[in-house]
Amino acid sequence: MGRCCWLMSNGAESLAYFVFDTEHNHDLLAVEELAQRCGYAVISLDEVANYSDAIKIIFDNGQWRIHLDNSSAIVSVDFSDPRFYTRVNSSALQGEYVVRAVLGRKKTTQPLTVLDATAGFGHDAFLLAAAGCQVTLVEQMPLLAYLLEQAVQRARNSTNNLLLSAAQRMIVESANSVMLMQQWSANRPDVVYLDPMYAHAENETKRGLKKSAAVKKNMAFLQRLTSHKAIDLSRAQAGHNQNCHDELNSEGEGMIEAALALAKRKVVVKRAPGAEWLGGLKPASSLTGKATRFDIYPLS
Repeated sequence: MGRCCWLMSNGAESLAYFVFDTEHNHDLLAVEELAQRCGYAVISLDEVANYSDAIKIIFDNGQWRIHLDNSSAIVSVDFSDPRFYTRVNSSALQGEYVVRAVLGRKKTTQPLTVLDATAGFGHDAFLLAAAGCQVTLVEQMPLLAYLLEQAVQRARNSTNNLLLSAAQRMIVESANSVMLMQQWSANRPDVVYLDPMYAHAENETKRGLKKSAAVKKNMAFLQRLTSHKAIDLSRAQAGHNQNCHDELNSEGEGMIEAALALAKRKVVVKRAPGAEWLGGLKPASSLTGKATRFDIYPLS
């Protein structure tokens, strides 16, 4: 079986190189589709050695799998992964904190519409969809948005009715969430859900976020994707860079303000237990677990 790899770059920034089978045309089509969607240039195999810090992504068994730093750590967006699926296929689904925070105690005749403005790897959104919500996932990183779309499509093609029904209630958008909320023209969502924890990973760790091995791998991947424009969170946390700290606060304020202006019923924000309120706004109530806190801002 022939093997080849092309490296994708965005301008001067090397992001990833992709390994695929030259004997399978669908692999090549998958690479070309991803390059077009993310706006990456395709660089020849001979040039790969010049980009040793790029993320290695292998197209394997119909999906992309990310290998971090030539280690055994593998990241993928896969809702059928047994480690995640056990949370979906469980009588405890209604007891998930994110489900309790979003659904609340009021019974509704129609499914709640939810805008997950910080989709990340889509786990919380999938739990909400499995609980009956209609969920729009917004992810501003094109590569991650593409991986999310592919994961949702695989779930829609699944013979597993639970995965299929949840995925049919999910739509993925690749966009800047604040701009999208400010320019929203469709029916307003009942709930806007925000999870800025990945974006502020180091900051949240120091404020009490307990991370599993899987979460650490996901965070490492996101930090690599955004490394060319990342804020120096450790310096901001230590107080050595007031501009960085101010930028984090400003970003949070813009996000919560846009969410409050758009949602019909409530805004729910996921935080680490010891984290400050997003944008400095005090919630009406909170649900707090061992690793996370859900701040609730009711609007009706």
